[in-house]
Amino acid sequence: MVEFNKWVAGENEKHDLTDEEWDEVRRTDTAVLTFMKEDSGRIRSFHKGMTVFRHRDFENVIMPGETWVCSLEKKSTYYFAKGMKRVDSAFLYELMKDQIGEIASYIWEQQNHIIEPLLDEKYKEITGKKLAQVAEETGQRYEAEIIALKEKVSTLEQKDAENKNIISSLHEKLDAAKKERTVKAGKAKAPDMPAGTGLPITSVSVRRDGPDTISSEAFDKSRYFVHLSADHRVIVVRPHNEGDVVCMDNTIVLAGLSLVSSFNGQYEMVSEYNHGYGGILIYL
Repeated sequence: MVEFNKWVAGENEKHDLTDEEWDEVRRTDTAVLTFMKEDSGRIRSFHKGMTVFRHRDFENVIMPGETWVCSLEKKSTYYFAKGMKRVDSAFLYELMKDQIGEIASYIWEQQNHIIEPLLDEKYKEITGKKLAQVAEETGQRYEAEIIALKEKVSTLEQKDAENKNIISSLHEKLDAAKKERTVKAGKAKAPDMPAGTGLPITSVSVRRDGPDTISSEAFDKSRYFVHLSADHRVIVVRPHNEGDVVCMDNTIVLAGLSLVSSFNGQYEMVSEYNHGYGGILIYL
């Protein structure tokens, strides 16, 4: 109330109003009105369901789109408005918090049909921008995760290719080692044969089944003498009733064979039957 009285005193000084004139203002209806220009060109507002026109003395004062604190003079079914105070930023700045709240409530009651669509449109605009921002940030995050996964897959594929190359190289080295061993075995020197025997040599099949195990259909006796050449390249297997190696099911176990010749899997050994030795020569 104090603030209103200060404003009244200021307006009184500005417009040089007498106390009687202010009493007239107090007896007159007052309202906060917003004036709009219609398609027909008329400028008007509404109060209590009735049309409010500008007083002729204020036609060049109150402009379309402006909000004023007005004194109203009722004429039959309409009002004439005299502008008392234009509601602008300066006016609102001078008001106290409770006064601003009261004015805002009044304006909302009178103009909610205009304000509500504007608020709804503003809400949709802000919400749309926020949703678009969230969608963009989410898309960027997923895109970064996809790129990281692609890099991991590429790394794994590269390692897989390297491992395959290593395995292929090892297989090649293994095959080369087997071939080299076969060639060396073919060139290995057999134990010295008594001169002038002139006996034929017969091929025979011997298979290496394990680190210390060999087998052959030719192993048809129960005991054998087994001799290893000094250069560890040839084994001579001769049947003998007092032999120290026992044969069972065409299979002989030679303890320590794996120490002389490594075992990398079953294979056919280079071998032959030599009548001069009366036994089978096996090339390591």
